Amino acid sequence: MKGFTLLEVAISMVILGIIVTATLPGYNNLSARINLRRTANEVALVIREAQAYAFAVKGYDHDSNPGTPLLFNAWGINFDTSSINTFSMFVDLDSDESFDANELVRTIPISNGIKIRELAAQLESDGADVHNRTRLDIVYQRPNPDTTLTGDGSQYSDLEIILENSKGDTATIVVWQSGQISVK
Repeated sequence: MKGFTLLEVAISMVILGIIVTATLPGYNNLSARINLRRTANEVALVIREAQAYAFAVKGYDHDSNPGTPLLFNAWGINFDTSSINTFSMFVDLDSDESFDANELVRTIPISNGIKIRELAAQLESDGADVHNRTRLDIVYQRPNPDTTLTGDGSQYSDLEIILENSKGDTATIVVWQSGQISVK
């Protein structure tokens, strides 16, 4: 005789149900970690975009008046713990190597329920572990190949943006004074 008996089909369904029940919670955790990693890479990409604008001498039309010459200032990224779901791209109009409200180019949302958990400095380079910064500014000034990294007014050789998802998983974006950007 060919085919399956009702008992064989029932046992197969029970085994399939057990497998699905065992793997479903892991899938949700995996999905949350993938979203966190993707968001961290997107943040790193925006930082890289500001770097590319500065090194390519991308002009900025500061007042939107036709015929006004473009400004070729430094480009930067600002993170502030007062807004844990957004960060800002700016043009350093006054060359003070920090973000001022009138220098805003655009505000970038952090999506997928992910937030900025912490802003830190020097975690990678010398172990000084300067935690709980309230503000980070990353400024790229052409032709200087080095990056100005400022946390709460002090300069550092590396800055860390630590993102967190709703499950408590974290991802860290590290920006080095040399211009390197990495996601951990």
